[in-house]
Amino acid sequence: MADLPESQEWALGVYQLETSDPVLGGPDGVSNQQAKQLANRTGWLKKKIESFLDGSGINFASQQEAEKGVETNKPMNAFRVFQAIGAKVVQATTSTSGIARIATSTMVRAGTDNRSIVTPKMLATMFPFRGRQVYNVTGIYTWEVPSGVTKVWVEVIGAGGGGARLATLPGPSGGAGGGIARKLYDVSDKTSVTVTVGAGGIGALVDGGAGTAGGTSSFGTAIAATGGDGGLTNAFGKHGGVGYGGDENHTIGAAGHPIAGPTSTFLGGAGGGGTSPPSWKDDVRPVTPGHGGGGRGGSAAPNGADGQVTIQW
Repeated sequence: MADLPESQEWALGVYQLETSDPVLGGPDGVSNQQAKQLANRTGWLKKKIESFLDGSGINFASQQEAEKGVETNKPMNAFRVFQAIGAKVVQATTSTSGIARIATSTMVRAGTDNRSIVTPKMLATMFPFRGRQVYNVTGIYTWEVPSGVTKVWVEVIGAGGGGARLATLPGPSGGAGGGIARKLYDVSDKTSVTVTVGAGGIGALVDGGAGTAGGTSSFGTAIAATGGDGGLTNAFGKHGGVGYGGDENHTIGAAGHPIAGPTSTFLGGAGGGGTSPPSWKDDVRPVTPGHGGGGRGGSAAPNGADGQVTIQW
């Protein structure tokens, strides 16, 4: 027994056996003609289906047709779709508009990628300080909370004390430094905050005079730093001012005691913080916020430096 020979072709019709046809077998016999035609059609259909599955039988659009985007009768494979998109949409650069991917926080920290964009939300997350306000002149101010700001980093510095003046033993001490308070402060429920900058203490002008204390600086009622006390004439020096209400509360430093000089005289004590050094004659006021004025014997003692309030958001 043998199988009928087949060819992958589409027969236009299927032969109808007639009543007068003799029963005749074999590859060309009339009795097998219908089976051959149907087998040939089945082979043809199988080949067509396989060509569709592997793409060889599909008339895909060419690259030019894909990029032009006007052909409506031809399908596009994934590669042609990619080519069509690539022809119309380019990666954005500093001089060319186009598309760009969103940078991750890791990419922003690395700072090496120049092909991605940073969203405002990512920028706010990575760099929370977008503005800064410094108050360093004595007075009372109203700071308006900027739109969208919910937290601020505040540094409050109390003013320095003025130095004492004394030409005889036991000598004058300097004025103490102010306190410092720092805090990440929630302003989500506020539209404005009162800011106070303390004034530096007055240094003694005449022999035997003590210095006066520096003023307190504050941010609202929650954060404050007291000023340093003024210099003394009894060989003692005051401790520095203190911070209140901060995440960090410190002092710039205590007043310096009078110290022995190069001869039989002495030098007045340094102001708290050390900007105004030990000296016999020197009435120059320190400029660093919160530093105390030094004690003096041969000249007026310098005033303490004013306080300062710094707000970052």
